[in-house]
Amino acid sequence: MRRDLRVALLLAVAAVAVEIALHARIGRPLWYDELWRPHFAGEPWPTFWSELRSANAPSSLGSIALTRVTGDVLGWHAWALRTVTAGVWLPVLAVATFLSARRFTGVLPAAGGAVAVALSGTVVDSGTQLKPYVLEAVVSLAIFALWTSPGAPLRKRTVAGALAAVSLPAVFLLVPLAVGDLVRDRRTSWRAAPALLLAAGHTLLFVSHQSSQRASHFWDDQFLAGRGVLGGLRFTADQVIAVLGGAPPGIDRYDPNLVHSLLEGHRLATIAVGTATAVAMLAGARTLRRRADGATLLWSLIGAELLQLAASGGRYWPFGACRPNLFLVPLLTIVAAVGAGELAAAARRHRVGGDGGGRGRRGHVISAASVLCLAGIAATPVCAAAGIGTLWRERHEVRPIEGMVDATLAVREQYRPGDAVIVGGRLARAGWLYGMELSADGPRRPGARVPRSATTFLTGIGRGGAERAVRPRQHPPQRVLLFVLAYDRRGTAAELATLRGGGWCNRGVRSFPLTGTLHELDRCPVTERRGPPSPSAGR
Repeated sequence: MRRDLRVALLLAVAAVAVEIALHARIGRPLWYDELWRPHFAGEPWPTFWSELRSANAPSSLGSIALTRVTGDVLGWHAWALRTVTAGVWLPVLAVATFLSARRFTGVLPAAGGAVAVALSGTVVDSGTQLKPYVLEAVVSLAIFALWTSPGAPLRKRTVAGALAAVSLPAVFLLVPLAVGDLVRDRRTSWRAAPALLLAAGHTLLFVSHQSSQRASHFWDDQFLAGRGVLGGLRFTADQVIAVLGGAPPGIDRYDPNLVHSLLEGHRLATIAVGTATAVAMLAGARTLRRRADGATLLWSLIGAELLQLAASGGRYWPFGACRPNLFLVPLLTIVAAVGAGELAAAARRHRVGGDGGGRGRRGHVISAASVLCLAGIAATPVCAAAGIGTLWRERHEVRPIEGMVDATLAVREQYRPGDAVIVGGRLARAGWLYGMELSADGPRRPGARVPRSATTFLTGIGRGGAERAVRPRQHPPQRVLLFVLAYDRRGTAAELATLRGGGWCNRGVRSFPLTGTLHELDRCPVTERRGPPSPSAGR
């Protein structure tokens, strides 16, 4: 136990040291979907529920509450939001993964698994951003520990169910765990009922309210929906292979904005390590099924994967090796770590027990095969943790839409009562409102926050929406402040031409790298209208 605690402490210290080294990254402005999450969490109570319906991605009640409390107590600063909602959980994940694996295998495989998970470049990348994935992975380990630990089963299962309010995908684990109780002993399976009720209530009442993203095409590559029978089988097989080929297994392999392991992009290396991982997981499954808690781990993993696949058929949840499924990575890695321990033991047995003849040759073959698989498995934590070097080199790089708060500060400096503020871009609204209404980053006195009632949001640029928004006003504004998100800049020229036809001239332009452009327009003589310009005019 003392040795385990020392190793766990070393892992926690290593995780904290990595975060300290990357403090510049943690302190950078929020970017992309990081901007959306605090907006919905910090929305005023009278409009909170209605605004939540338009969330770009669903969040759990617990993660929203944690984000809101952090912002209200420590201030709506990027460093505070990232540290509390993600950063503090990275060392917890390292310790929890190691101690969970130690239930089934030796110190070295368990430590390797913890490094592959918590010190993976992909996980550290998520753990230094305002995203719930690291916390969800910790909750998965906590649910498994509560469900399989002896004593007070009703109370522990109820607590596990309550954790579903903190982790959005926890329901995928809780359902197979409850089914496993029913299969083992029907007379005592009722003890899982409170957990199921809590998880189902959270999912049906809170999460389903945020399902507008089903209409988005962002996760189409991870959805089973619309593929047909043969296409669905091919999709499922491809995703299973992608899960096994990850370092560690199940880690995201698709998001271009995340740092990945050294294996990505090297086909032969990925095949070799993926094959070794598959063998290790088979060996681990063979060992785990002999134990009650090990069988529970296997059952929960298989059930969770099947439920995710079914949910992807309804466009509710992506399936496969993608970032929302990080919550299963520690459990998958534990299975591989157990298998690695078994392969190491098999290699030692057959090397020592070889006595010549057919049996001896067979032992040497098994030993050699085990050593080869172990070499592939040993590469997993090394290749996974090597991604930290990429994070270090890129710690000062500008990321998409991270200048949104600066853009709102610029508007606050220029805005005068009566001005018209127009924000254009399909993804601009939530980030703009966070920067304008909540963010405490930037100068201490940048100017008054522009009221939401003075701002018009356009989902498309280049269709004359800005001029139509200004024209019907009873008291025409003296100026128009038009911000165009970088992703929608193609229509900027057409939008400005329409405004020029309505008597608005561009007097100043300010650019924000990878974020957008702010245009200041003043009154000028109306030009002759020649019909609306083509949206392609700005291309």
